[in-house]
Amino acid sequence: MSKTNLENFKKLISDEESSWLEDAKEREQNRAWSDKSIKIAIRMLREIRRQKAINGMTQKKLAEKMGVTPQYINKVVKGKENLTLETISKIEQVLGIELMEVPGFFKQNSITLEIE
Repeated sequence: MSKTNLENFKKLISDEESSWLEDAKEREQNRAWSDKSIKIAIRMLREIRRQKAINGMTQKKLAEKMGVTPQYINKVVKGKENLTLETISKIEQVLGIELMEVPGFFKQNSITLEIE
């Protein structure tokens, strides 16, 4: 390798240590909630797109209606946010969709009648 090429190569090398291993470990530790967060993000984006034609819904409008910043919604739709039940409930309420269901419980609007 010529001296010039070697000098150019050395310029490309960072003096800082990479944190790729720590990042990989963190992703592995967070996989359970991260996978669910990504699925919620996809569902949200699909619903925002669907509602945009109907009522002009955007990420910014969603943020306003939820009382959060557009930057927070941006993090949520990237699937990188560990969502609380409160946040999930707000998203469901504003978008009129169900993101989570608790097995074994009936929906609030359903009525069960026993006929004798």
